[in-house]
Amino acid sequence: MTAATDDVTGNDLSSSRRPAVEAPSDRDAFAKEFRRAHRRGLRRAAWLRALLNVTGILLFLAVWEAVPRLGTWVNPVLLPPPSAVFDTFVPMLLSGEIPANILASLRRAALGFAIATATGVTAGLLTARIGLLHHVSEPILHGFRSVPSIALVPLSVLWFGIGEGSKVALVAWGSFFPIWITTFIGVRDVPAAYLRSAACLGAGRLATLLLVVLPAALPMILAGLRQGIAVSLILLVAAELSGAREGVAYMMSTGHQMFRVDIMLIGLVLLGTFGFIADRLFVALIRRLFPWYTTAS
Repeated sequence: MTAATDDVTGNDLSSSRRPAVEAPSDRDAFAKEFRRAHRRGLRRAAWLRALLNVTGILLFLAVWEAVPRLGTWVNPVLLPPPSAVFDTFVPMLLSGEIPANILASLRRAALGFAIATATGVTAGLLTARIGLLHHVSEPILHGFRSVPSIALVPLSVLWFGIGEGSKVALVAWGSFFPIWITTFIGVRDVPAAYLRSAACLGAGRLATLLLVVLPAALPMILAGLRQGIAVSLILLVAAELSGAREGVAYMMSTGHQMFRVDIMLIGLVLLGTFGFIADRLFVALIRRLFPWYTTAS
């Protein structure tokens, strides 16, 4: 009787222990399934977004193709349809003219943006953290920020010549100010509670700057960098139109002199493609480096 009772009791105890052993595996399985479903949802949303983007492009091209052909009030010489523009684009692409111009423009924009990023972020950090430097530089920086960068095109040509220096300098100048002002605002508006908490934990100035201030100001810095990319492309066009021997805007200027609207439209499409791809690559890089940071688009 006692042995039977012990067996029953042992079975009850073992059965009561099984859920406690199996519970973690159930939780792990649920977590894995949740992550898989979440990834599937993200992939589905990405494919849907890409499909909608392609649909929008195709609709735009269809309307553009129809307007010069069906509208009697539109001169096809002044607004050639996409098919005519494509017929001009292919020979220029195969001859190497378009790739050479693209590389020249991208090199100028990338170099100018890199200089603006280094100087803009550094100036924003220093002026936000050092009160004396902020008050001394405030009228100068804000004064120059109010001057349209395109107005400096003649001076940049006189100072740096018609070579690469004037183009890079103009792109760097215009991209510097949105990066500087957003970095300044982001660092200035770091909550004081963060700084006091870091000080209570014994963090020095450098550790506070790298581990507290920069992460807290990161959203504003990234917003300034994203805006700087767009500004760099705008000033790239102004710089190349002022005097260049190669580049997308130079190609557009040549088309204007020859009254070739199709070549000018090719340049416009290339510039728009540059801006879109650069923005998408920037967003993808930010999501890769900072998964916790989300953007609206």
